[in-house]
Amino acid sequence: MLKKIFVWILAAMLAFSNVGCTSVPQPTMEEVLAEVNAEHAAVEQTEGDFSQYLRKPVQKIQFDKNENFTVTDEAFDPTKQLTIEQAKGDIDYFFNIFHDTYGLYDYFGGDEVFTKAKQAVIEECESAQTLTCEVLEQSLIDHFSFVKDGHFSINQKYVSGRMCPFFYREVSFVKTEEGYQTTDGKKVESIEGYENLDELMKRSISPEGKLVYYPVLLKEMEGISALDDSTYSCEEKLTVHYQDGETQTLEAEPFTWYWEEFSQNVQTEKVNGTPILRMNFFDQTGAQERSDFIKENREEPIMIMDMRSNGGGYWLEARNTIIDYTGKNVTTNAVELDAWTGTYTPQQDVFLENNNLLIVLTGKQSASSAEQFLDALHNVENVLIIGENTNGCIISSGGQHQLPNSKAQVILGSRYIHLFPSKEYFEELKGMEPDIWVPAGEAEELAVKLIENLK
Repeated sequence: MLKKIFVWILAAMLAFSNVGCTSVPQPTMEEVLAEVNAEHAAVEQTEGDFSQYLRKPVQKIQFDKNENFTVTDEAFDPTKQLTIEQAKGDIDYFFNIFHDTYGLYDYFGGDEVFTKAKQAVIEECESAQTLTCEVLEQSLIDHFSFVKDGHFSINQKYVSGRMCPFFYREVSFVKTEEGYQTTDGKKVESIEGYENLDELMKRSISPEGKLVYYPVLLKEMEGISALDDSTYSCEEKLTVHYQDGETQTLEAEPFTWYWEEFSQNVQTEKVNGTPILRMNFFDQTGAQERSDFIKENREEPIMIMDMRSNGGGYWLEARNTIIDYTGKNVTTNAVELDAWTGTYTPQQDVFLENNNLLIVLTGKQSASSAEQFLDALHNVENVLIIGENTNGCIISSGGQHQLPNSKAQVILGSRYIHLFPSKEYFEELKGMEPDIWVPAGEAEELAVKLIENLK
């Protein structure tokens, strides 16, 4: 069956690769899938010495949020004034959350670093002309930014920046045995500042639905909030030198944090016969509809799963989504480690056969369990991930806390952490890279165009 699918795709791609003015042959989908399958299959489950991630023994747990304070519905008021005693109470509470519940406390510096940050916040609050909840909030964000954990936020403001993608799409490139060249045949000699063009050039899809390459740079963007809809810019320009002596300057497109909230958690439809499943969250809401839709359509030659706005949820539901599609249990390449005991459960590393093509759409909002979902799909054959690099929000989890006096909401992980095979495969705050890079807001449209070109 798989060979028949490849033959069908190959024939379609050969037909569509001759469309247009370019004289450079397009890569076939068979070649793309073979390359992506090899990349996915080469990822092995995390192994090694995890000692650097382990907690030093904590002799006495002094803090229990369930006994000391509970999360309430009382809203955070940034203008509310605090006494220094109230601020210190919140700072102590904040520090104790880290010390007594956070698995990565020692990994991010332990007592020396955290105590220094705590004291800096106290001093800043003591010197404030008017001590408000907003002053306390900003001081905590500023002085605890060394905690590079994608889940960690205060009042939905991420404490650490995110590595966001900037696309340079003024010129389309193709990759040949001799290197990169434009679709009209101009061969690239070099790009200033970038010796390894394979790291800079990313597989992509042109507006016409062709497989091409564009330069993509990842830049850290600060001050991002959850569900941010701001637009960010990258001032770096790329100077391309061609073998014929000409040069060309490329400018980056602005980056917009893509987010679409559906009226229901699960949405299903068919576009030109291709089944599309969209999910905002992995939980029980819409789980039966999701399961039924996948099982009804999993034998279709192509299915699309849209995870661009999926902020995570429960791994069990993410795993069940893959089981619905493959009919089998699935393993991840990351391991979940108890930072206090060092225990984890090894899994058998298996690459599951899949006779059809599954396209998964991603964006910077794809986070947490959605990233575990993608990690597991790297162990399934014929999966193409299209979109942006993901959020980078999975090294820990997202427990909810509330500071007792300011009512600031704090999201922070627990004793369990997730470790990936390498930073090239996944890095916190950078996320997981797609197989084909396109801006998240255009991912569905371009994926559908690619499919239409294949038919």
